[in-house]
Amino acid sequence: MFKTNKIFTKLFFSYISIICFSFLLFGFVLIYLFHINLYNNFEDTFHHYHEQVENQLQTSQQYTWTKEESTAAVLPMLFHKDFSIFIFDEDNNLSYSPVNVEAAMLTIDENLLDEAVAKRQVVSKGGMEDGALLYSLAAPIALNGSGDPNGVMVMIYHDLSHEYYQMMLMIVITFFITIVIAGIVIWVISRKITEPLRHMNRIALSYAKGDFSPLVKVTSKDEIGQLGTTFNYMADELNRLEETRKDFIANLSHDLRSPLTSIKGFLIAMLDGTIPCKKRDHYYLLMKDETERVIKLINDTLDMSQLEAGQIQIKKTSYNITKQLQMVVAKLEPQLLNKQLKINIQAVNGNITVFADRDRIEQALVNLLENAMQFSHSNGVINVLLQVQEKQRFNPYKR
Repeated sequence: MFKTNKIFTKLFFSYISIICFSFLLFGFVLIYLFHINLYNNFEDTFHHYHEQVENQLQTSQQYTWTKEESTAAVLPMLFHKDFSIFIFDEDNNLSYSPVNVEAAMLTIDENLLDEAVAKRQVVSKGGMEDGALLYSLAAPIALNGSGDPNGVMVMIYHDLSHEYYQMMLMIVITFFITIVIAGIVIWVISRKITEPLRHMNRIALSYAKGDFSPLVKVTSKDEIGQLGTTFNYMADELNRLEETRKDFIANLSHDLRSPLTSIKGFLIAMLDGTIPCKKRDHYYLLMKDETERVIKLINDTLDMSQLEAGQIQIKKTSYNITKQLQMVVAKLEPQLLNKQLKINIQAVNGNITVFADRDRIEQALVNLLENAMQFSHSNGVINVLLQVQEKQRFNPYKR
C-alpha cells in the first residue's frame, strides 16, 4: 500500500486502486464470458454447416452425381475465412477437403474422429499447434442417402489468437481511457473532500496560537460539515474561556492591589509616626484581615477548575453588612488620605444583617468604593447609602 501522510493522496490512490482492481475483475469476467459465447457460436455454426453439407451429400446421392460433381457442389461450403471443413469416410480417410488449405490444417487427431463416432455427438478439442490457437469440432455425418452416419465431419477454426488479442486490446484501451478520466474525476473529488480538512487544519493552528477569531465555513451537513460546526463551537468556548481568564486576572490584579495598597499605607503611617502607638493594634487587625483576604484571593486563583467550569462556589452566611462596610472604609483609609477624600456612610435601617458570601460581597464593595474614589475630585465626599429594600423576585432575563 502506498504510504503517505496526506489524506488527499490516500484517498486518491485508494480510489484508483479500487477502480483498477474492479476493472481487472471486470476484464477477467468479460474474457470468460467472451470465451463461452465464442465457443457457443462455434458450435451453432458447426450444426448449421453440418446440416447443409449432409443435405448436399444426400442430394448428390439421390441424383447419382459423380464424385467430381459432388465435390464441386460441396466445396464452396468447406472453406471460409475463419474456419475449414473436412469430411472423412468411415475408415478415417479424407473424402472432401477445401482448397488452398495449409498442410497444417490436415493434421487432424484421429482420436477426435474415433471419439465422434463412438459418442455419436459433437465433440471438440482446442489447443496450440505450431504456435497457432486452433479449435476443432467433429460429429458423425451421413455420406449417402441412407441417413445412417458413415463418416465424420470436422470443422477447424483457424488461429483464434487474434480474436483474444482484439478483445484484450479493446479492454486495455478502454482501461486506459477509463483510468485517465476516473483519475481526473477522483482528483477533483478528493481535493473537494480534503479542502475543508485543510481549511480546518489552518484554523486549528490559529487556535493553537491563541487566535480564536477565524471560523470554519460550513458548506455541507455531512460528517465534515458537522466537524466544522464543532470547530466553531469549540472556538466560541475557547474564546469565552479566554475572556473569562482575562477578566479573572484583571479582577484579581485589581483585588490584590487594594489590600496590598492598604497594608503598605498602614506600614508607612506607622513608620512615619502618623498612627499613634495606642491605635496600632487596631491597624494590626486591619492588616491581618487584608492579609487573609490576599491569601483567599490567591487560593481562588489556584482553584482554576472552578474558573474553567464556570462555577465559583458561593459560601453564604448571615453577617452584619453595616459593620463590613465600615471595616472596608477603614481598610481604604490610606488611599482616602492620599486622595484627600472622605466616605460618609448613611445606614438608614441601622445595623443590617444579610445572608450572602462575605468575601464576594467585600470584593464588590471594594470595587465600588475604589471606582468612586477614582472618579472623585480631591477634598470630596463619597456618600454611601445603605438601606433595606422590599424583597423582589429575581428575574435572570431582565436587563
